[in-house]
Amino acid sequence: MTKAQHIVTALLLATTACSNASDISGAYERGIAALEAGQPRTARVEFMNAIKADPDNGAARVMQARTYLALGDGIAAAAEIERARQLSIPASETSHLMAHALLLQDEPDRALAELETVSPAHAAYAARMRGQAFARLGDEDAAAAEFANAIEAAPRDKDVWTDVARFRRANGDLAGAIVAADKAVSFDAKDVAALTLRGELTRSQYGLRAALPWFDRALEIDPDNVTAHLERAATLGDLGEMRAMLAETRKVLKLSEGNPVAYYLQAMLAARAHKFELARSLYKRTGGAMDDQPAAMLLASAIDYQTGNAEQAVNTLQQLVALQPNNRKARRLLAATQWKLGDARGTAETLATIVDRPDADSYSLTLAGQALQKLGKSDEAAILLARAAQPRNRSATALWSNPVSDEELAAVRQQAADKPDHAPAQVALIGALLSRGLGEEALERALRLQTGNPGAPDAHILVGDARGMRGDFAGAAREYRKAANIAFTEPAAMRLIEALERSGQPTAATDVLNLYLEQNPRSVPAQLMAASRMMEEGRWARAIGLYEGLRRRLGDRDAVMLNNLAWAYSERGDYEKALPIAEKAWTLDKDNPATADTYGWLLFKSGRDKAKGLSLLEQASGGAPADDQIRAHLDEARRG
Repeated sequence: MTKAQHIVTALLLATTACSNASDISGAYERGIAALEAGQPRTARVEFMNAIKADPDNGAARVMQARTYLALGDGIAAAAEIERARQLSIPASETSHLMAHALLLQDEPDRALAELETVSPAHAAYAARMRGQAFARLGDEDAAAAEFANAIEAAPRDKDVWTDVARFRRANGDLAGAIVAADKAVSFDAKDVAALTLRGELTRSQYGLRAALPWFDRALEIDPDNVTAHLERAATLGDLGEMRAMLAETRKVLKLSEGNPVAYYLQAMLAARAHKFELARSLYKRTGGAMDDQPAAMLLASAIDYQTGNAEQAVNTLQQLVALQPNNRKARRLLAATQWKLGDARGTAETLATIVDRPDADSYSLTLAGQALQKLGKSDEAAILLARAAQPRNRSATALWSNPVSDEELAAVRQQAADKPDHAPAQVALIGALLSRGLGEEALERALRLQTGNPGAPDAHILVGDARGMRGDFAGAAREYRKAANIAFTEPAAMRLIEALERSGQPTAATDVLNLYLEQNPRSVPAQLMAASRMMEEGRWARAIGLYEGLRRRLGDRDAVMLNNLAWAYSERGDYEKALPIAEKAWTLDKDNPATADTYGWLLFKSGRDKAKGLSLLEQASGGAPADDQIRAHLDEARRG
């Protein structure tokens, strides 16, 4: 507690002097000590004992309310505050706490009303509660002003800086959030909430493994902290450490019976292990508490898809795509489900926004191509299937290569002019300018956005994209590195690697890829990039290991990945494994010259079926007449 809080507590104790204070002083003091040590569960028990000994002790009621607030139980906290007020504790001395309890119950308007009578002694606490309330109501300017007031009132208060960090993170200022979280930890190195938040920020800033020590530090202080356990469990799951993740969720369920997040994480773990009936059973135990969360909606849909409830999956995924139109995972799963139900038109429409982009993945291109074939649009299908046959274009500048129309450009330009301080409107305009090749204006606007939002990694990425469009890949790499230093995300890492490669820094590119994989070993794009490098270097065993790992996770639905895997096995002389995989890749995408070439060449080279091999090579050459490797394979096969 702060000095002011200790003074108030002393005054509260004075108001209950008529009670048998000697009977409760031990439990009361132990409760305060536990709360200050970051152990609210222990504190709760001690204050319960104090209240049991003297139910009319207002000070114990207030401290129990603080404890419930630390545990995130707004209802219980409000009940204790009401009882304290009935015991003549002034409302002005508890309104900041009641506002906090109301915010935990998602009642920001009532919280603001409650704060109208707060005592000046609680100015900092009240200001951060107002900040939270205004943020919930969507008034970011008012929220920012209140958090500034909180900092002015208590510049060394760890709770103030923790709330400021959360606010900045929610508004995209990740660099500012990191600074605020660091201040919170510096003012109280044993504050569990600050340590846990710093772990969450570290996870995006540096990676999964780097985050774990922060959660470990938090749990050393409070071994029963549910939030820290859940964040640690989620991080371990993303690292692929499933046993450790399961152990963490079980600890949570012992501490918080029926915790929906713990059951959600267990359901995700079961789904990753392809135990979908178990996953369904576990997800049901969330009791619907997670049903409106995008990640949970995606998981529930995947379970439905795998357990024969495709119609339910489509319903949920359509809601998710409407909520998050740019969620590619949701779109791919929705399209796969629609395809499974025989809805070719729906499949093509769902994938349209993905396949229209130059960085579309081969699975989406292939599925959309097959859907268009079924709709009788063979020419459009052929274009998509041909693109699926090519290595994926990772170019950052290519992401903006589909030009918007004159009308669309005029519309986003007007929106940006109408909202000069609205970052999303400026981002949309910069993207449109890049798509039209207007690199100079895009760079000028991106630099302006970057200056106004130095803590937002996306601002640095846009400057990098604009520099890359002008051919300045070294400059682009510098901008991407700035973004990566704030948040080492997949988009920042992939762009940085490409820019380093294209600016003649292959060693640095490899270092970034290795670091990203070390921190994020389950990243599919990074693993695919690493596998491609292994193929280029002739490191077949390592490439096989990566592709087989991806195959276990993703299944046999990506023709390009299977094609590469078959080639790697063949280079090791293992035709027994190579041929069935090559056949599967070709079966998935028979119009792809690359799959026809690989399967045909392996049939010829192994002697398994030279006639069929020759036929497939002729087909491949017809589809890609300018490909030198396919032509060489065909010439050798013709020579017999």
